[in-house]
Amino acid sequence: MWFATDIPTMARHRLIARSAALIAIPAALLMAALPLVGCQTAKLTQPIFLKAPYLEERVWAVAPFANESGVSGVDGSMIADRFVSEIEQVDGLRCLPLNRTLAAMKSLGMTGIRDLQQASTLMRTLQVDALVMGTVTEWDPYKPLRFGAAIEVISAGEGADRKPIDLKELTMPTADGTAPAGGAGKLRAEISQGSRLFDARNHETLEELDRYARGRFDPDSALGAQAYETRIDLFTRFGAYVLTRDLLEQEAARLGVALEAGKAERVLED
Repeated sequence: MWFATDIPTMARHRLIARSAALIAIPAALLMAALPLVGCQTAKLTQPIFLKAPYLEERVWAVAPFANESGVSGVDGSMIADRFVSEIEQVDGLRCLPLNRTLAAMKSLGMTGIRDLQQASTLMRTLQVDALVMGTVTEWDPYKPLRFGAAIEVISAGEGADRKPIDLKELTMPTADGTAPAGGAGKLRAEISQGSRLFDARNHETLEELDRYARGRFDPDSALGAQAYETRIDLFTRFGAYVLTRDLLEQEAARLGVALEAGKAERVLED
């Protein structure tokens, strides 16, 4: 048996140098490959957006949703907040934060919106052009997810009284549906409605969900677009998007104008 110390000094130095070179080659290859990996970023898809059919920007508000699903524990404020997020992304619309709507309802003594007069009173208080109201009709937060809702948007019609309401001048409560003094004969409103059931077992729903999810998920995440099929909060946002689109189509038909399609999807690359 012999050891490296038995090799002459010059030969031993050459052997050490060769060994170091062999070890350095894989490391050099790895370092050379790193810039190539860094340049290969994931392709990003621009999501399809919605455009309002109005000539000027309008302001909407959303009231907490009622629950007629038969399932306890449905958070109507959470559902409304999903609609706020989707409406705020519509080109030509702004949407008030839900907290402002809740504060106005509290100041008016409203626990919900039960008639058109209450809706008009709340709209004047908030100084918005329209109010979205809805009811949850189906709810299952476990796979396969289910979400159903019926919604409507009430817009102030021509001739409607748009002056802000001074709460000090209210001589009668509005919580029971009674019009405030001086309010009779001034109620003018236009209504558009829509309803949908989103079922994660339905292939049509899944196809539309896939179109919505493109451009709205982190390509580096483990679940990717499938997160929209497993998380009820994301599934509800998808439903809010589709129902908002339905309302805008109804509004366009009511106004007799063509609803512009969203931007065609395009791939963004470095």
